[in-house]
Amino acid sequence: MATLALVGVACVTHAAERPERQQSVAAAGDYWIAAGDQGARKILAFDPAATDWNSSGAVKWSWQATTGHGFSGDEAAATGLIADFKLRDRPSGAQSFVVADGRGLAAVVDYPSGTRQWAKIISGNLHSAELLPDGNIALAASDGGWVRVYAASQGASAGSYAQFDLVQAHATLWDPAIRRLWVIGDDARTGAHILTALVVGGTAAKPTLEEDTARRATLPTAGGHDVYSYAHDANKLWVSTGSAAYLYDKTTKTFGTPAAANRAAVKSIGNQPSGQIVQTRPDSAKTPPGACTDDTWCTDTVEFHSPDATRTRTGAAFYKARVWTPYYSVVDRPLRGTLWDRTRGADGTWSASAAEVDDGATLGSASAAALPDGSLHAFTVVPGSGVWERTRSASGGWSSATQIDSNGSVSRVAAATTPDGVLHLASLVPGSGIWYKTRSTGGTWSSSTKIDGNGAISGLSMTALPNGTMQLADVVPDSGVWVKTRSAAGTWSSATKVDDDTAVTDVALAALPDGTVQLADVVPGGGIWARTRSAAGTWSAAGHIDTNGWITAVSLAALPDGTVQLADVVPGSGVWVKTRGTGGTWSSATKVDGNGSVLAVCTAGLPDGTLHLGTVPDLS
Repeated sequence: MATLALVGVACVTHAAERPERQQSVAAAGDYWIAAGDQGARKILAFDPAATDWNSSGAVKWSWQATTGHGFSGDEAAATGLIADFKLRDRPSGAQSFVVADGRGLAAVVDYPSGTRQWAKIISGNLHSAELLPDGNIALAASDGGWVRVYAASQGASAGSYAQFDLVQAHATLWDPAIRRLWVIGDDARTGAHILTALVVGGTAAKPTLEEDTARRATLPTAGGHDVYSYAHDANKLWVSTGSAAYLYDKTTKTFGTPAAANRAAVKSIGNQPSGQIVQTRPDSAKTPPGACTDDTWCTDTVEFHSPDATRTRTGAAFYKARVWTPYYSVVDRPLRGTLWDRTRGADGTWSASAAEVDDGATLGSASAAALPDGSLHAFTVVPGSGVWERTRSASGGWSSATQIDSNGSVSRVAAATTPDGVLHLASLVPGSGIWYKTRSTGGTWSSSTKIDGNGAISGLSMTALPNGTMQLADVVPDSGVWVKTRSAAGTWSSATKVDDDTAVTDVALAALPDGTVQLADVVPGGGIWARTRSAAGTWSAAGHIDTNGWITAVSLAALPDGTVQLADVVPGSGVWVKTRGTGGTWSSATKVDGNGSVLAVCTAGLPDGTLHLGTVPDLS
């Protein structure tokens, strides 16, 4: 728009797979198309298979900021230039959409009810909005010259925010594959037209923003406008500028120009699972000009390419149109990296390099557990497919992967081995809870049983004690860390809260030979805190063992000599390891892997005193 005179152990977490709400679509698996009609001050979701978008049957859902939806009169009045909107999943399993309006309204709204969850009137000509995984909202303001993250998770009108200065900021896109916020605009110092990614740090209540400079790229043409996910490859992004539309490759940092999409003045761009491209361009930029003359940026038509088609709503003033899906890629999950294994010998020496264990670049979570016979079992989640297992023999050879759970909604796993050689696996299904199964010493897996029905759980870890009992810890957002016990006879207790820090995002457990248990959790912006459970079952107070606020993931492994190894991820830096000695003192951290793209880690100690470190680097 023009300037106005008036935005654990398990290695990776994913959103849950859920039944689609959109049914009538142009091609199997395609979604509705949502368009912001600035004239009507509404978002309308259309069936792309309907050829006449003026018919009532073509409109499948609509929304407007009204007092009936919980907005104040001033908030409702601060609409009319709907600039951006995106549908997203929330950790609870519900869905919300975000809105940015050039007249000032920024909002997080329940979907499909349309009820206000958070809103503020913000000056600066809002151009883009994005919902972050913690419930906060990212906004870009072109006149304001900034990208901000507001702490929307903290209340319906929470006003605290973090800011990153970016001249002519036009786009915000959360990338779950690399856990970065893509933005587009002009460098405040040099004036260069850039696409870059921001690290969202701090806590949900006090977020921070910092550029991941390694991901910065200079745009081929001026006037950066839209950035959106490409449905068929999570390593690519749609990018539009004033004069062209591109497919950007994150790895090579190159801008391709697909003929079907490369047009000037593209205000929004995306594509359906079927491959069809969805675009909007102002009618004033078309030859001959289109019918919308309300301003220089509106159109009454959404364009489709490959195959080509148009859909027109008479009298509409669209600015952007979005494929109305909460997902990032065609597989309904962001793709991740491959699984790598690095070894620390009993003498403390790390192997020179990591070995690739699984080259399928779709892994969503991983965990590992060692058996008394010296073998190592790695468990990986393939989003949409389920849980797969592969075994490293005592002699060092890895087997091929075998599917042990076909539930494609599993998002995280945690594994442990009891002294009798039985493997135990806990699987997290967002919106459902934790499911549990065992593998006998003969190699047979049991069926899964639900052991925790809390659908809000976002992380978990599990460990086995020398007496055959087990501890399972889980993270409940906005609540803290809860632990439950499995007796040697196989009965699970109810969960007990052991940490009431509501900001915890990841947790790890390790049981020592003396019957004590170590627990470590990650607090964004605060680092790592650890506590001990005595052999008698009493938990100590937490101690601050690492103040690095950028740590995002943690894993623990106990070794036969009574030491504990802690591995953590610092995005952009790599993987760091520290040791807790038998006297209870933690060493300083040492970098063992300089791959700054590692998303997470998992660890396991073998009976011979060696340690295995599993890493999942991102797509780049």
